[in-house]
Amino acid sequence: MLLAAVVSEPEKKVFFYISEQYPRTLHCIAFFFSLYVVFLGLLIAKIAFNSFSPGSFIVTARSERIEYQAQSIDPPRIPFRDATLNWEESNTEVFDPLAAEGALTRTHQHPGLGSLQIQGKATIIFSRIGKGPLHILIKSSGKNLVFDENDQKILTLPETMDLVLNNPLDMIARGVAWKYNVDGPLLVGKVPTYDAYQQNGLLLDGEIHMVARQLLSGNHYKVDPYKLQLGDGLEFFPEAPKTSGMITFDLDQGLEVVAIVEANSATIKKFRNTNLKIRNNLWSKLGKDEELVITWAIMLAVPGILVFAVRLLYFHSQMKLK
Repeated sequence: MLLAAVVSEPEKKVFFYISEQYPRTLHCIAFFFSLYVVFLGLLIAKIAFNSFSPGSFIVTARSERIEYQAQSIDPPRIPFRDATLNWEESNTEVFDPLAAEGALTRTHQHPGLGSLQIQGKATIIFSRIGKGPLHILIKSSGKNLVFDENDQKILTLPETMDLVLNNPLDMIARGVAWKYNVDGPLLVGKVPTYDAYQQNGLLLDGEIHMVARQLLSGNHYKVDPYKLQLGDGLEFFPEAPKTSGMITFDLDQGLEVVAIVEANSATIKKFRNTNLKIRNNLWSKLGKDEELVITWAIMLAVPGILVFAVRLLYFHSQMKLK
């Protein structure tokens, strides 16, 4: 912009007259213009680098089914009250906690307080339809240990089992605040298909925020939330991103989950293959990163100021010659 402005009329020899009468001033303008070009290059490089760096997503949702991949070989215990533990002695992978009760080989009723310790890496599926019982299906690489309210081990169960909290609403009425902390990838919701028989619970509602770092200070800014609707599915890229959060339930239907996910992008999958992709890029920064917007506005104003200074010096030099 600066060069185009001052050389648009080369016959006027703008720089020649200014250098004759104001050499130091012209050198200062050239120095500041060089700094501007260097800073502009660094700014563009920083924007490009930040645009490709992973962002964070805050997910708050209510769902009938949440699948969790435990990263630790010693995940937190699962607390329970008035629970039923179901398992098969053969520990077959076809164990189905939603099948009829007659298909289950062994059942243990535990009316009081207790906890379940998972050993080894595990896949845990939390499911609660409506305001009914909470099923926790566990598929671990090690045995599962059951403890009573006095922290005494009472059972050692197979790697695949189903823990059922029979009356979550009664726990709330007794003032028991049930929650489970998660530290690993979550699969929240699944887009329904045309299958007549479906066991997968639906995502009921929720929202997802994208959080990223501001350009200069490193502080975080948050993009307006995207609403999650009934039947949506939520996926992240890359797969199995770093995730931490909490699963709980209340008087309403389904389960509540709050999680922070570090990923490059998130995709809200809807019915009939309609997808909405959310990612940390330049356009999201221009919309919400106030530091970037202000810096960019200043950078756009600098060439105009330099052009004005050059033209003012040229006008002044012409007046002196006359």
